[in-house]
Amino acid sequence: MTVSDLAGEDCPICAKHRGEGYLVGGPLIWQDEHILVFHRPPGGAGRVFLGHLFIETRRHVAYVDQLTDTEATAVGWAAGRAAKAIRHTLDPEYVFAAIVGRGVSHFHQHVFARHRGTPEEFDWMASNQWGEAPHGGAAELADLADRLRPHFMV
Repeated sequence: MTVSDLAGEDCPICAKHRGEGYLVGGPLIWQDEHILVFHRPPGGAGRVFLGHLFIETRRHVAYVDQLTDTEATAVGWAAGRAAKAIRHTLDPEYVFAAIVGRGVSHFHQHVFARHRGTPEEFDWMASNQWGEAPHGGAAELADLADRLRPHFMV
């Protein structure tokens, strides 16, 4: 089975949208009829790197070239809002965005902070591994979600 074979009931992102599965746990930041924006959920230790959002299509589609024009527009708008929300709320050194699509075949875009002071030896995708990067538990994550949400209001 390849990644692109997963669909519907077998897809972990589709399951998350139904409130099921191992990806559930990150707060919903914003949604419309095409996309949902979540913060990364806490890991097994109950902690999470603060400032890592996922933009996910409601429709099960694997890759960016399979998005409808309407979905692509919604994703672009949400990515811009997510980056501005992270910038304004956390004041990181950088805000990065990435679409990889190798692990789960349901379209999702990462938008995440690289916090000030992150040593150069931490690759841009690995800044969450820096021990002094802001991490939090459920209370900190809920507070951050509340501060991010107003940046998506139109």
